[in-house]
Amino acid sequence: MKKGNSNGFLQSIIDSIFGKNDADAEKRRQLKNIAKRLSKSRYNKFYKFQGNEALPTLAKFMYEIYKVIYPAQTMFQSVANPNVLKRLSIDFLTSEEIRDIEESLSEQNLLKLSKEIPIANLQAQAQERISKYSDFFTLEKITEIDGLYKQLMCMKDFCTFDFYFFLKKFNKGMREADFGTVPNFEKINAEYILGELKDFMTAAWTLPLDIDWTNCIKLLRAYKGVEPVTLQNWKKVVQRIQSLKASGSLEMMIKLIGSDPSATVEINDTTPNIIEPHLDKIKGDAEKMINQLIAQEKANKTGDICSQLFPNIEVTMLRNYSENWNTTLKHKRLDTFNNVEAMGYLKTFLIEIFKKDIREYYDLVLVRGQWETQPLSSSFSDAYNSLLQTSDQIIQFDSELAEDGPIGIKIKTLLPKTDRDSSSKNIVNRLVNDANEAAYKFIVVSTRNLITMGKIIKSLVEDYAKQKPMLIGNWKELEKYAETPLKDMNIDLYKKIYLFSTLVKESLTKMEDDD
Repeated sequence: MKKGNSNGFLQSIIDSIFGKNDADAEKRRQLKNIAKRLSKSRYNKFYKFQGNEALPTLAKFMYEIYKVIYPAQTMFQSVANPNVLKRLSIDFLTSEEIRDIEESLSEQNLLKLSKEIPIANLQAQAQERISKYSDFFTLEKITEIDGLYKQLMCMKDFCTFDFYFFLKKFNKGMREADFGTVPNFEKINAEYILGELKDFMTAAWTLPLDIDWTNCIKLLRAYKGVEPVTLQNWKKVVQRIQSLKASGSLEMMIKLIGSDPSATVEINDTTPNIIEPHLDKIKGDAEKMINQLIAQEKANKTGDICSQLFPNIEVTMLRNYSENWNTTLKHKRLDTFNNVEAMGYLKTFLIEIFKKDIREYYDLVLVRGQWETQPLSSSFSDAYNSLLQTSDQIIQFDSELAEDGPIGIKIKTLLPKTDRDSSSKNIVNRLVNDANEAAYKFIVVSTRNLITMGKIIKSLVEDYAKQKPMLIGNWKELEKYAETPLKDMNIDLYKKIYLFSTLVKESLTKMEDDD
């Protein structure tokens, strides 16, 4: 056997006995290699592998940084609201004109303007300003602002690292913010600062090291009136961090202190996006306020019409096609009855005006009147009878939606299943939307019939005033049977029909906006 082969065989036996391939042995070997590399670093005085000690030189390095950034630390700590820094970054790189446009879109300003100009004009102005405001933020401008905000946040995270807590471990008697004399730091067990070193790296390694910090320092000066740290001193701090990061010394120390050659520190180095959410909020808040003003205007208008149309009369909503069902449907995130309000107006009108005032008018003018033109009286009669049918159909429609009605039972039975069964959800939504379509048809058909009657009543008002009437030949005879003057009756009914058609139009428009 050759000598070389004999030596190789012997070595393999030794390796198997003493564990060359043993994981612990490999780990120790890696740690020794890391310690060797660290000893050749310019920061080799920070840590001593033998004894696992953190040395005073490391504390002095941190102390020199702490002394420079302390005023900035206290400034950042006083900023309770994180949105302040976003606001500072945006304002610093936007013009006064753009800031004025943003202010004009504020809730307070829109509310003020709504009292001075029509809502429609205000809405147009707001849309124009939103467009101009958005156009200012080009991709280049967005990148610039996001970059400045990143600098500001990275500086904040770095400066608010607890240097004092870190340094106090090297000198228990050290007082916070006492920079009169350099404290006497002592070596310590490095395990005591392992967590702090990782936290420091997390903050320090995200600092943009190769960019201009001028705007960031100017921004802080504009915010506080003084520079918490001068640009020159901050550059020196950044250069120190740049050198330390390039050496890889902290990474090696963390591996050695924790006896883990594979240890790493996760660094989140992303550029935040603050402009797009900012634009969305400006636009969303303005549009929300405009919509509220429009809704309020319509509600006021609807209220005014109701007070004229139904004086001393409470609007009666349908019993089942109502908000009572809607409360449950909304909770289940299902479609809702969206014509509730208009159906309430229709029901109230049919009960309080159609079946009283208009019926009285019909019995007087249509039954006793001597019509000279048959088509006109037929149109009035057809519209009247159609409304009578609709009134009965609405009662039937509402009863079917009761909990013991055919449709109501289906909805009630399926509701518990809608959270987990899409088919049940779809069926309920279909039943609800079928009811909405039926309600909408009632409203539209009824309104059309009332408008037909209103137009005829308007013609009768004009005919009544003529010396020689052409539509009804016995006005004087009819006067004998009327409890109120026919002229007043004609005008009053025409006005009520006009108010109702306007009310329905407003309420339907309101519901479409709400959807």
